Amino acid sequence: MTILGIGVDILHLPRLRQVLSRHPERFVTRILTKVEQEEFHAIKRKAEGDANNDAPLRYLGSRWALKEACYKAMYPHYKLTWQDVTVVKEDGKPCLKIPEKDRFGIGKTHASVSHDGEYLIGQVLFESP
Repeated sequence: MTILGIGVDILHLPRLRQVLSRHPERFVTRILTKVEQEEFHAIKRKAEGDANNDAPLRYLGSRWALKEACYKAMYPHYKLTWQDVTVVKEDGKPCLKIPEKDRFGIGKTHASVSHDGEYLIGQVLFESP
């Protein structure tokens, strides 16, 4: 295995909550792909009425952190955008879907997310093909 890049990002969830309070829909459409937007809105609908349910915030935060980590893993050779990466869950684990990964020289991808209290961290590792 040859490592192409490693990226990590940490997010303070109250900061994200503050951003969402100012520009909720604009932020969501900018950060999430269409598939992720549909999933986010389903999670958000399920959480309505429960002020203690922070699942929508954690969903959005994990996507933000993983996509930021992807950008950092490839910079300065390529600058991945928010829409270049879709984060999905497979067997309970985050997986990165990058349709043009061949163009970016990315082989296998690895992703991990962890959160504790007000903080969330995302880490990615890209292998060369």
